[in-house]
This record gives sequence, C-alpha cells and structure tokens, in this order.
Amino acid sequence: MNKEKKYSPQRLRDYALWYYFRYYPSDARLLRKLQEKGREEDAEKIYQDLKHLFTEDQIIASKIDNYIFRNKNYRYIRQKMREKLFPREKVESYLEKYINSGESLLTEGFLRRKIEILISKGKSKYYIFQKLWETKQDREVLETLLNEYFSNWESENILREYEKIKHKYDKQKIIQKLLSKWFKYDEVKIALKL
Repeated sequence: MNKEKKYSPQRLRDYALWYYFRYYPSDARLLRKLQEKGREEDAEKIYQDLKHLFTEDQIIASKIDNYIFRNKNYRYIRQKMREKLFPREKVESYLEKYINSGESLLTEGFLRRKIEILISKGKSKYYIFQKLWETKQDREVLETLLNEYFSNWESENILREYEKIKHKYDKQKIIQKLLSKWFKYDEVKIALKL
C-alpha cells in the first residue's frame, strides 16, 4: 500500500497558512488537517507557533452572521458549525445574542418562498410547520402565513396526492400513504369524504 508522503515542516507551515486563509477553519479542523499532511509532532509545533494568528471567536461570529444573512435557521447553523468542528460552547454563546433578541432569524419573504416550494411539492401544513418552525418568533410568523396559504390548500393538497395514488392502492393503503405525508387524519377524512 502506497502511503502519502508527509510534508516537510516548512511546507506544512505554508500549508497551514494557506488552509487557514482559504477556509477559516476551527482550531480543531486546522490541527486535524496539519496532522493529516505532516508528521504529528511537526503539526503540533507548527500549530502552536502559528496559533496567535488564528482568531476562532471572530471566525465563529463571522460564519454565524453569514449563515443568518443567508436565512439559515438555528438547526442548520448548529449542524454546519459542528461539522466544521467549532467548539459547541462558543457557538452557543454567540447564538445566544440572537436567541435573546426575540426576533426570528428567518424573514417573512424567505418563509413565504419556502412555504410555496413545499406546497408545490404537496407537503402538508403540519409538515411545513414542523420543517420551518424553530423559535417562538418563527412560530408566530409561520402560523399567520400558513393560515393565509392553507385556508383551502390542505384539502387541495390531499386531493392532489390522492389523485396520484388512487389507482395504485386500496382505500386503507391510500389513507396510510397520506398520513405518512403528515396530513392529519381528520383532514384526510373531510377531503376524501370518508
């Protein structure tokens, strides 16, 4: 088996700087990358030598602000920051200012677009609510929008989904399929006049 050749200390130092300024990684991710490319003792030494250049707190703030600017919700932000190996405590600490502000991260325009996309895919009101709801503030905006969109839409969605599957299954299986798409049983009964 051909092992990848390890970088020399100088090349590893150059790589560390390039990687940092290219991706602005977490400290843990940077150290892991250095350990993959060079000998472990070289990776540790170079990381310690350059550590004063790295500002993980500022990177966390910048990345989270960027996600929020792009209308990403808390779940998405937490997942992405965890994947990038940022310390959970620092991420939560920075998110705290948004959580305490009492405002939704998601704009009404963004929520409208998401609702329209999910409706076009035949998703139920309950499914959309569960998918997009995260905070008390999101809940208030979502309930208002969903009531606006679903004054009659839920029945139409159920009927549209029913038309797609009515020739494939018996009545019981059709009901199960509709329930698996998060339509409520009472609404299915009303829409299909059961």
